[in-house]
Amino acid sequence: MGCANIAVRTVIPRLQNHDGFEVTSVASRSKEKAAETAAGINPVLGALSAGVVFFTSWGQEQFTEIKDIGPVVAQNVQAYFSQEENIHLLKQMEAYGVNFKQTEEDKPLVVADDAPLVGKSILFTGSLQQMGRKEAQGLAANAGAKNISAVSKKLDILVVGEKAGSKLKKAQDIGTIQIITEQEFLDIIHPAS
Repeated sequence: MGCANIAVRTVIPRLQNHDGFEVTSVASRSKEKAAETAAGINPVLGALSAGVVFFTSWGQEQFTEIKDIGPVVAQNVQAYFSQEENIHLLKQMEAYGVNFKQTEEDKPLVVADDAPLVGKSILFTGSLQQMGRKEAQGLAANAGAKNISAVSKKLDILVVGEKAGSKLKKAQDIGTIQIITEQEFLDIIHPAS
């Protein structure tokens, strides 16, 4: 577990969920990218206490080396971790029992290169009958797909459940999107032996 990973995947998201704590311009995908990069920097970086202060030594250049993190995000994250009151607050939170340890849920998803949906974007619409939408999205991600939220030319696969509405119509109008049923999706991710 890298300390940078702790800070980006755990500290920042938790702070953003509390009133009065904010690191501006840090989108969810930027946090994921920083965590992925940080995890590869040195997976055995120091003790947990270093996790709170690890980013204080980073410059904007280090943040911008992470894919999808630009100068604005880098500047804002660096600014947050350069303020002594923020570091003090994080240390206090840790002392009061806030857990900054990385969980399995925090770890970046690792997908096999030969997973059935690698490189595909996917969207679920309508009422799914065999699983909930979150479960379906998790299965898609585990199979290598990127879940997106809107129909566009960038969409590869639309999985339609019952009462699919405007998203189905829009996908049909675009004409290049593969439209499949929930069962066809399951057959793709769990092919019969």
